[in-house]
Amino acid sequence: MTDTPTESRDTGEWDPLTTRLQQLRVQAGEPSYGEIARRVARLRSEAGRSEHEARVARTTVYDAFRTGRARVNLELVREIAAVLGGDDHDVDTWVAECRRRPEPPVTPTPHETTASESPPESPAAVWSPPSLRLVLVLMALCVVANLVGRFLVVQLKLPIHLDMVGTATAAIALGPWFGAGVGLTSNLAGAAVSGPDSIPFALVNMAGALAWGYGVRRFAMGRSLPRFLGLNVVVALVCSALAVPLILWYLGSVNHTQNFLTVTFFELTGVREAAIALANLVVSLGDKIISGFLALVACSMLPLVLRRRTPLVLVSPDLGGPGD
Repeated sequence: MTDTPTESRDTGEWDPLTTRLQQLRVQAGEPSYGEIARRVARLRSEAGRSEHEARVARTTVYDAFRTGRARVNLELVREIAAVLGGDDHDVDTWVAECRRRPEPPVTPTPHETTASESPPESPAAVWSPPSLRLVLVLMALCVVANLVGRFLVVQLKLPIHLDMVGTATAAIALGPWFGAGVGLTSNLAGAAVSGPDSIPFALVNMAGALAWGYGVRRFAMGRSLPRFLGLNVVVALVCSALAVPLILWYLGSVNHTQNFLTVTFFELTGVREAAIALANLVVSLGDKIISGFLALVACSMLPLVLRRRTPLVLVSPDLGGPGD
């Protein structure tokens, strides 16, 4: 359950700033206020402050997200924005937005109001979580995407896996543990097609989901294309670190191309374990980069209620994604 600050009924001068700060928190994966306080304290310590000066209370951070306030601590707001992936330029823009005084509202007469008119959406409505039905439908589609990718690779003898596109999509759009659930379900279902050998590799699928999900939603590695490319490389390294021991356990490889590469690397190194590891890493790098960017395309086509909460370049409206 998300801990949401109490909103005042009174409109404050700084409401646009606090609303933007709330949005930044959502894009960063909705870390708790206690976690944000710890990050701010760490940031202050790294800047050379003493332990006493660096400490910030959770309630102080919580208050920074409340609307209806007459004044705010801009220094703290800048620190919170920094630990959530923003910067001083973002805060300056929010401050300028607050200081642009709107024109006094005009009260319409009864005959001016039409049935087609509707009140504007509040920030709470725009940033409300997706429905359970939408989440379950997306997870089911992601499992299907993984199974279709696996089927195509087997039938066409492709040199990659393509069984984690759905995993990446769910982890990025819904959260890391939703992606892990998709990965586990995909491998269990895949056992009906490729046999029980698929089940141990569920660990690889789940680890990839956690790396993608936390990388985008907590560590802001999806805010630009170069950073997202780097994240896909990290996912490949994580998956290979888990996959290689499993491959060694099965005394070989699970992919025809990997077997070919293993022979090539064995001729170069003379060490069987090193040859298997290098072959798996080469295949994993290509597979995870392709899967990650296919997931980016898939996320860009999701409903707005999901894209607003996905801090990924070309997906979130705030990062160049479609606005409707």
